[in-house]
Amino acid sequence: MEILDLVIGTSSLWAVKATQSFFFFFGMPLPEDKWEDWLDQDEFEGQPWLNKSKKYLFDELNLAKKEFKEFLNSNELMNETVSRNGGAKVVNQYINAHAIRIKKIRLIIQFKVYFNVSKNAYGTRYLLAKSCWINNQDGKVIKKFSRVVGQAEQVKKGGKVPSNIIKDVEKELEAAMWHEYCLEYKFLNQ
Repeated sequence: MEILDLVIGTSSLWAVKATQSFFFFFGMPLPEDKWEDWLDQDEFEGQPWLNKSKKYLFDELNLAKKEFKEFLNSNELMNETVSRNGGAKVVNQYINAHAIRIKKIRLIIQFKVYFNVSKNAYGTRYLLAKSCWINNQDGKVIKKFSRVVGQAEQVKKGGKVPSNIIKDVEKELEAAMWHEYCLEYKFLNQ
């Protein structure tokens, strides 16, 4: 009986070490990583979920979180991904893709608009509004969206951009970001 316990204990220890080596070797996050905590901590400023115009974004965020949790908790889905796409490293890419998707939705829900002035070839100064996006390759924030607000001297009042113009620009940029998101993830919503 002691030999059997030793064999079972040794094989269990070997399985744990093999699993840890597998995750380390293929560059995958170890199961101890706190994905559940990350999913639950949106870290929004204020309470954007009270804004009814953003309900569709929160619905999409909850769907993306649900799909990510299902992927993380399903050995069957991971095994299917490995067998269908040819390797364990693909699972790490799928995990990163899910995380980037969630980051993009969070960014659309609460993004920052950057205003700056640019001169054209004729010397006319234009006010530009820009917002950021998440790069699909490395998950870094990049500036992607921009809108010409108008001639700087005509738009600014007392050196500041009026709040009604800021709200209009925010709506336009949010629509552009949502459109880009839908283009990137349209296969998911079919």
